[in-house]
Amino acid sequence: MKKSLATVAVTALLVLAGGTSAMAAEGPTAGAQNAPTTTNGAESTDGTDSLCSGSRVVYKSSSSAGSFTQASGANSSVTGGPGVTLAISTSTTFTVSGSITATTGVTVSNVVASVKADVGVTIGASKSGTTTNSGSWTVPSSYGSGRLAIGSMKYSGTTTKYIENSSCTLVKQGSSATFNAPQQEWHFQTSRVS
Repeated sequence: MKKSLATVAVTALLVLAGGTSAMAAEGPTAGAQNAPTTTNGAESTDGTDSLCSGSRVVYKSSSSAGSFTQASGANSSVTGGPGVTLAISTSTTFTVSGSITATTGVTVSNVVASVKADVGVTIGASKSGTTTNSGSWTVPSSYGSGRLAIGSMKYSGTTTKYIENSSCTLVKQGSSATFNAPQQEWHFQTSRVS
């Protein structure tokens, strides 16, 4: 009786070991050549990687370098002779006008976001309000007279809407929006009058 139990135990162990090694030989990669691969969340059924979904919307802006535009109003600049310290009141309301012309495919908010991403500045259709920065400057003694002005840097350019196709190529959509708009910060400029 003891001998037959030992024989059964050995036989069961051999069957178990043989089954495990047969399964290990097949392994988890068996038949994997036909399994789809996934890259960046895009699945390809032919075994190649697909990087673009064919529906991503992209806005791109191009702009000229910002140029100083003086704010409107009589108090937006002051002039004085050599050695005089010029100052601009922080309690006066100043305005620099501009424009953002949207299209059916490119909204004003698309333009503002794209310019911030591509040019690195925040623009608006206009810049208005008081400044918390006090602007003061002493006219150098070598000047006959000097001028201090407050305003904003103005940027002009276009914003275009693109759709990225499945070949990862950007395809232009509709007409571009245009802008000629001030940065949403105040700037001071000094100059020599004479």
